[in-house]
Amino acid sequence: MANVPWAEVCEKFQAALTLSRVELQKNPEKEPYKSKYSARALLEEVKALLGPAPEDEDERPEAEDGPGAGDHALGLPAEVVEPEGPVAQRAVRLAVIEFHLGVNHIDTEELSAGEEHLVKCLRLLRRYRLSHDCISLYIQAQNNLGILWSEREEIETAQAYLESSEALYTQYMKEVGCPPLDPTERFLPEEEKLTEQERSKRFEKVYTHNLYYLAQVYQHLEMFEKAAHYCHSTLKRQLEHNAYHPIEWAINAATLSQFYINKLCFMEARHCLSAANVIFGQTGKISATEDRQHRRA
Repeated sequence: MANVPWAEVCEKFQAALTLSRVELQKNPEKEPYKSKYSARALLEEVKALLGPAPEDEDERPEAEDGPGAGDHALGLPAEVVEPEGPVAQRAVRLAVIEFHLGVNHIDTEELSAGEEHLVKCLRLLRRYRLSHDCISLYIQAQNNLGILWSEREEIETAQAYLESSEALYTQYMKEVGCPPLDPTERFLPEEEKLTEQERSKRFEKVYTHNLYYLAQVYQHLEMFEKAAHYCHSTLKRQLEHNAYHPIEWAINAATLSQFYINKLCFMEARHCLSAANVIFGQTGKISATEDRQHRRA
């Protein structure tokens, strides 16, 4: 890395995150992505300061970069390998930057560039994907690729990425279990690292998003029973973690009730409608900040 104090690198990264969160309507009317472009410039600066990616990670064949690539796609367990040593640590930090660059490009409607950065993120993390340090970032990258391919109406590709995320979450919780590192902690001083409780909250939110997107994918594929199951799981988890938009939650619950009615499951349908009515009554009682729960983590 260039001779720049690590604290300065971290400050640039945090400034990029702050700019990324600026709402589009707060930008000039003729420059709706001004804050996004400013964030991108800072992320590129951090990337340059970190230096080039390790050769063995960056030069992998393209064939290995698809959804569920490698041993996990064959149903074999991914080995838990922790990113130890300066080379591995740099690879993980670069992966964090590639992830945020990917989301940034997708937010500015540059989907191909966004895909390229997210795939680079996965490539850098491949061997460490089941580790405490990397599992959350890896799943978030796959979730975002799932969303991207859904928007392209390539539903089977989206399904592969999202199902891979679900499988990795399940395997991690079974084999490791402790709340993983949040990606942003890679650029935080030790005294500002998150608590175990906050790490768990953020990781569970990532998994809830995964289930939410899977429900939509299964709906597109006309796998209605499976879609209903994932929709129900999503709604339940959102309530448990107090992470939902009241109007959206109520609409989804009411929609789910129609599925149960068509299946002649009237008790379940009534339960969904009652819950929708209660949650809809919360409209206006929750701040706008708390309301926005369904965008990318």
